[in-house]
Amino acid sequence: MLRPASSRALRRAAGLFVAMGCFSPVAAAAGLDDLQYQSLPFEFELRDSAPLYDGAEFDTTWIPADSPLQVRFQILSEGGAEIEMEGVGHLGWPEGLTALVEPVAESGLILVDAVLSAVTSVRFNVAGYTYDSEIDRRSIAIEGEGVFTPFLLNGDVPSSVSVVFEGATNELLNFSYNVFTGVSVQFTTDLGPQATTVFNGVNWYLDGERVDRSGQRAVVEPLGEPVQPLEAQLVGRWQDELNLVLNPVFSVCVDLIGCWDLVDIDIPIPLASDDYEQMFPPVPMEFPLPVLETTLTQADFGSVVVGTVANIQVPISNVGLMDLEGSAAMFGSPYFVSYPSSFLAAPSTTDGLVLTFAPELAGDFDGTLVLESNDPLLPRIEIAVVGTAVLPDESDGTDGADGEGNGGGRAKPTVIESEVQGCGCASAPAQRSGGLLVGALGLLAIVWRRRR
Repeated sequence: MLRPASSRALRRAAGLFVAMGCFSPVAAAAGLDDLQYQSLPFEFELRDSAPLYDGAEFDTTWIPADSPLQVRFQILSEGGAEIEMEGVGHLGWPEGLTALVEPVAESGLILVDAVLSAVTSVRFNVAGYTYDSEIDRRSIAIEGEGVFTPFLLNGDVPSSVSVVFEGATNELLNFSYNVFTGVSVQFTTDLGPQATTVFNGVNWYLDGERVDRSGQRAVVEPLGEPVQPLEAQLVGRWQDELNLVLNPVFSVCVDLIGCWDLVDIDIPIPLASDDYEQMFPPVPMEFPLPVLETTLTQADFGSVVVGTVANIQVPISNVGLMDLEGSAAMFGSPYFVSYPSSFLAAPSTTDGLVLTFAPELAGDFDGTLVLESNDPLLPRIEIAVVGTAVLPDESDGTDGADGEGNGGGRAKPTVIESEVQGCGCASAPAQRSGGLLVGALGLLAIVWRRRR
């Protein structure tokens, strides 16, 4: 089936995306080596945070119950983790537009930054003396970091990164109080925090298509525009645990008798525990593409006298942002010839080729000009070529193509112009000698100059 080559009518309507200078000349994606074409890679950075420990609180109430000496610990945690990762997006074809994201080695950084707010209160009733008050308020930092290679998906080794904080046992409280002469009470408390934060990637969404494994591809639909937009979004999994161990010791000291412990216990406190998935902010990517555009939808030579030559110029423009390259081939009647066999147009320039009709016999002839290029939306365009050859005594002097693919006067010298750098090519009717075509082959020696 013939595929007409009208430019914008063939392309899906979409807004023009302007390159923002985010393209990077880094190496092509190893995962797309089997594809013939690749756009410029797109570097990006991911940043996200997780409020892992925000709002976790614990209250021991007064312990031990029914004791003349009691303590109360109120602990609140705040903070969480931040993560940074760098990657590169790639887009290749012609197997559809194939997208792939690759990590930048050792560019991942996870930071854990949390703080414990601990409030200690005591009360006692010794020999009729009572006391009830907050006696200490302090903060304990929980920090840690880890470096890794993103994105920690299925298939990555390792597939997760952990930050472990195991703080030394801290003396949270050392408090003494003279009840009366010769009698005192003493309170000491040690606190040992332990925190573990684990992150791994769950999957990507590339324009809505799920990618679960490292190196897995996604296929996106080409829009036929100078820049192909693509939105990437990573889903990450966070797991965390924050555990505390409190060791309160309560002692009573009496002069001349000594001190003895009323309370010495360990209190495990599972302060925080989470396991959830969280989506990173979306990453908008843009990839420059070549876009082929030609005004020729059908090449009709009209009537051409046997033994002469008629030409039609085929301009091929690149309205994209990446070099357009391709090949041209004629199929059908041998009296139709295209030259040259390839074309190359830099962004916003025009290249082209010449179609020649040099009939040796009278009759109606047809063929197909096939243009194949690195335009991902229209990798193959077929243009119908037709012409009628008439004998000289059948010609009224007005037969032949007019150089624009329309029937008209006898073939005349045709000047081929190109926006690349006007080539000034010309052709004139050729004469037949010994039944062989002379002149058509000379036309194929045209030097078609291009400017990229």
